[in-house]
Amino acid sequence: MVKWITVLIAEPGKDPELREMPNNLKAFELTIGGYLEIVESVRPGCSIIYNGNYPLAQKPQKRGDIEGTFIIVRVDPPDPVSLSQDDIEILSEVYK
Repeated sequence: MVKWITVLIAEPGKDPELREMPNNLKAFELTIGGYLEIVESVRPGCSIIYNGNYPLAQKPQKRGDIEGTFIIVRVDPPDPVSLSQDDIEILSEVYK
């Protein structure tokens, strides 16, 4: 059985959108459209899953630092888990 998690998905030209998605690598790859890379977000305990074909020079501080579609998740090492309501409110604004 596939576990679903609550995430923010940010697509180019759009505000981050709250979605439920399967918690597995294939779903993440299909969503971002490429090779997975993970970097810590500005909020402790949260990470950004992005397309590794677009390398980052530094930890992303704002939306413009990341090319392409990306997913924001909370991490309970080693697994991605659902974002909290506070995470959603804060990160929706940071990566708008």
